[in-house]
Amino acid sequence: MAEIKKIQRILVSLFLLLFLTIVLPVPGIPAPAKKPVSAMEFPLTGKEWMAKSGMDWGSKYYPAKPVRGGIANFAAPLYIGLMNPHHWPVNDWVTIGALYDKLIVTDGKYRPTVPMLAESWKYLDEKTVVMKLRQGVQFHDGSPFNAEGLKYQIDWILDPKNGAWDRAWMEPLASIEVMDNYTVKWHFKKPWAGFLGVMSNVPGYVISAKALKADVALKEMKQLAQQVEREKKNVDQAEKEAAAASGDAAEKAKAKLEAARKKLASLEEGYKKTAALAEGAKELDNNPVGTGPYIFEEGNPGNYLKLKRNPNWWFAKFIGTDMPYYDGIKTSVIPDPSVRLANLRAGKIDNLVLDPSQIPMFKNERQLQVFTNNINWVNALRFNHKDGPCRDIRVRKAISHAIDRKALIRGVDFGLGRIASCMYPEDHWCHNPALKPVSYDPELSKKLLAQAGYKNGLTIKGYMSNLTQAISSAEAIKAMLAKVGITWNIEFLDPAASSARMRKVDYDLAAGGWAWIYDPDLMPTGLYHPDGGFNFGRSNNKKAIELIEAGRTEVDFDKRTKIYWELEKVLYDNYEDAWLWWPRYVSVTRKNVQGLNQAMGNQFKEAFGVSHPTWFKDGKENRF
Repeated sequence: MAEIKKIQRILVSLFLLLFLTIVLPVPGIPAPAKKPVSAMEFPLTGKEWMAKSGMDWGSKYYPAKPVRGGIANFAAPLYIGLMNPHHWPVNDWVTIGALYDKLIVTDGKYRPTVPMLAESWKYLDEKTVVMKLRQGVQFHDGSPFNAEGLKYQIDWILDPKNGAWDRAWMEPLASIEVMDNYTVKWHFKKPWAGFLGVMSNVPGYVISAKALKADVALKEMKQLAQQVEREKKNVDQAEKEAAAASGDAAEKAKAKLEAARKKLASLEEGYKKTAALAEGAKELDNNPVGTGPYIFEEGNPGNYLKLKRNPNWWFAKFIGTDMPYYDGIKTSVIPDPSVRLANLRAGKIDNLVLDPSQIPMFKNERQLQVFTNNINWVNALRFNHKDGPCRDIRVRKAISHAIDRKALIRGVDFGLGRIASCMYPEDHWCHNPALKPVSYDPELSKKLLAQAGYKNGLTIKGYMSNLTQAISSAEAIKAMLAKVGITWNIEFLDPAASSARMRKVDYDLAAGGWAWIYDPDLMPTGLYHPDGGFNFGRSNNKKAIELIEAGRTEVDFDKRTKIYWELEKVLYDNYEDAWLWWPRYVSVTRKNVQGLNQAMGNQFKEAFGVSHPTWFKDGKENRF
């Protein structure tokens, strides 16, 4: 998620795919009550699940009955990236949601109350939760979902050597204990208010333990192979030295040779054992194995990704339907928005999230359905507080006040955005209503720059995504900064290059923000906590860190809300970042696609998205 911020428009262009296929991640999750109680303390049948959710699968939902068949075609500006959701970069969370199921999903009020792979959960106290897992669930590789496998995944996330970017979110977890084959007990180091919210986010995407173990073995095998080759060279060198030595030196050389041979033998034995475990293994980053409605079929980076229908999707059996309805999904990589639009008009793709400039073209389209909605993201710019001129709050203030947010929204986003005051959107329960967006005041910016010692101007460096929308935004902001004497040297990079620059903190001002704002702890931890997956030392606001840690542990809902209000104010007052706008999206879908119910989707949000996939009329693409 945080470098997601660098590719905001990538995710915009993929959002409705989520709605059209399976997953519809939506914002904000309230904390548990003062004395945490479970939303689910006993298992539900499929009928009970439907009744409790309040959703409908009949005529109230859609007048036509679902029909099986056809390949759904979508387009994206970038390839998915890595397909292990715990590794970065992931460019397409829509497809991640098609491949993997989560333990919990959020309801229409943005709370983590809907049981998926977690069948039920119960707080024994503020630091202990017992969770029952759903039985009879199989991964795409045929292995079973169970408690041992879940424990392995959680322990894998917690191990720093595995590079899970979401590890910092799991800091309050002391351990996960297997009670029986389908029951785990979670032990927290301290009260953890955001536990259910975290489990309804990336850490809750469940991976096949069989595939994950093989992936680990494959990486270890490659590392051991390199060590074996190095040690063979050491042995060769030691043999030469032993052959050339004489007298006392000969004994030392002989001992050195013997030690090298023993080390080589140990490494070769370790390699042999690891190779046996890795036999037939494939890297999960490129060969995902989940329990979701679609199975990875084929990927060609830069060109396309193909998924095929999972005929054994547990949720379909649980509810008693024949979901998913499509035989497969193909996502073609088409960077140019005008080319994506041409493909939609030609009937070659079934859905498109529009570039704002394209919206007027669709007012009178009879073959297309148009949807407009708010989305729980924040577009922002990221400051480097560690090095360079942006260490000075006067420079950060000057930059922020030099940006005309209203003009940006009008010119770049065609009026779709809502001006942002800080992190949480205005409809998120942790939004601080007392904060007002930073004013556009170029004269103040000039004064602040002069006070900071840059009366004759300032040059800063940074980067943005190389997507069309990001380039347009960056060029507009660059022009605004130039008016107050700031030269912003921007590089437009792909996600991998952006991630490298972020890790090195090699920028003054760069793309920022956050997509999918769920539990309020996730974004500030990722961006502003020292252990956050997207900080890398660029921000070290002591008061903010204290509040982040306090927010994790406060289980009283009202008190937790006030903590995040205060956190927003601390970040706002320090100009920690330049928050720009909370976006909206407009998508178009061919009328041959059925099962879209915008009202029900808005009402039930993610719970609706995972349970109501779309289909083709007559089960055929009917491309025109």
